[in-house]
Amino acid sequence: MIFDVRRLKFDLGVSRRRRVCQRSARTIVNRTAAFTLPEQRGPERVLGFTLAELLVSMAVLVLLVLLFTQLLNSAATTTTLGNKRVDADSQARQLLDRMAIDFDQILKRSDVSYYVKTGSTQAGNDQIAFFSAVPGYYPSNSNQSPLSLVAYRVNSNPTFASYNKLERLGKGLIWNGVSATPTPAPMVFKPLRIIDMWQYATNQDSDPDYEVVSPDVFRFEYYYLLSSSPSVGTANQLSAGPWSSTDTFSVKDVAAIVVAIAVIEPKSKVLLSNDQIATLAGTLPDFTTGSAPGVLITQWQTALNGNTTLPRPAISSVRLYERYFYLNQ
Repeated sequence: MIFDVRRLKFDLGVSRRRRVCQRSARTIVNRTAAFTLPEQRGPERVLGFTLAELLVSMAVLVLLVLLFTQLLNSAATTTTLGNKRVDADSQARQLLDRMAIDFDQILKRSDVSYYVKTGSTQAGNDQIAFFSAVPGYYPSNSNQSPLSLVAYRVNSNPTFASYNKLERLGKGLIWNGVSATPTPAPMVFKPLRIIDMWQYATNQDSDPDYEVVSPDVFRFEYYYLLSSSPSVGTANQLSAGPWSSTDTFSVKDVAAIVVAIAVIEPKSKVLLSNDQIATLAGTLPDFTTGSAPGVLITQWQTALNGNTTLPRPAISSVRLYERYFYLNQ
């Protein structure tokens, strides 16, 4: 009996220790499982992403690439347009500044000739010629005077390399009476006229003293702001020229000469042939007397916007400018 009791106590102690060991073993197993990698937990956890997750990730990546590409293209387009405008602005500024010097030094006398627009006598691109106290190209070993014959024109002769480009003539003059056969002709007074003495200043003939000052200016138009007391016309009126001819032109009637130009950006100019550029210039209307300030530029822009026959990238690269050159009386 005593043996049985001892045996029972021994069995109970063993059972208790066995249960404690089993609980300890289960705890250790659970703790170990908590730090087991996914690949060690079972075959159902082998893949890190499902197919749907991969598709969503690829779609997001493609969307980000498209957005970045669009942003890059927009930045490139903006930069290109900005560069085009800078090129056109720079060329127009240089030309208009050169004109400002020439007009500021224009000879204002009633006994000399001018070749200017009178009424609507010049259709399309205009031409102008006058005497100015600016340096010009003089012949060697000549008795140079401080005056030059200055002229502006857009060359319309397709046989010239300067076709559809704005040219400036700056021909230095010599003193009157220094030679019986002067070359070039000296400064002359009425009734001798520019149109008779220097025909190349009033037409499309060539002359070595012409130079291209703005190769991308293809349209040149000018008109007048009449002075407060003109001999003809209405005071402070914008006019295409109230005089009947160049012989009756009076510089005292002019308060300012207004110049309008159209410039095509050089990189876009290659999209048009010379004939197309000439056609485009012909679509820009002439100034008409009675128009308000800025009307001519608005008419030009309207004509450009309505042009459907020429490449739009070239048309959209045309820049328009207008400036008043006031004459000191």
